[in-house]
Amino acid sequence: MAYNVYRVEYRLGFQDPLMPAGERFHNVLFVETDANGDGRILHVIGAIADVNGMRFEEKVGKRPEDSNTYHRKHYLGQIPADQYEALIQLMHSVPAPPRQRIFDSRAMGWVQCKPDGSLYQPGETVPPYMKCTEWVLDRAIPALQQSGFLYPDGIPQEQSVTKTKQTQGDTSEWTWDEARQKYYYYNYATQEYVWSD
Repeated sequence: MAYNVYRVEYRLGFQDPLMPAGERFHNVLFVETDANGDGRILHVIGAIADVNGMRFEEKVGKRPEDSNTYHRKHYLGQIPADQYEALIQLMHSVPAPPRQRIFDSRAMGWVQCKPDGSLYQPGETVPPYMKCTEWVLDRAIPALQQSGFLYPDGIPQEQSVTKTKQTQGDTSEWTWDEARQKYYYYNYATQEYVWSD
């Protein structure tokens, strides 16, 4: 069994006036776990002005298209259903956006700060803000892609023709994947697919 994984964009109630111009959306990873399109939302919540910054959250989610704030979804691939808990552990390990903004009483407004709350000094490089969109695009998706359990073309399905391939004196059952034009088998010991060269 496999779960489809998407990046989903939801419209925001209001735009952050301190962010660069242009409409932004709340970005999440959505794992479709139910046949009706419902699933689980994996995202960061909180604010970049919070002392501890933002934090990862996993929660139940309805089919994205049923939300009145739904904007768009992007297919990322599939994960084996039995790897879902490993996915959650992986997302917990991806650093959430830290504190990046503080109210400066001298400037009488919000200013960008370091994660410890100290202000940037003249001449210091001030990084761009990181919020939910940047966390998903720049951290969570790359971590998922490097994890080995996201299959962008879908999890290989057993084809009608299974061929036997000779490997190092042992005979192993290999299956031909038409889309990738390669043989593969599932290694139960390591819980991963092994692909031919």
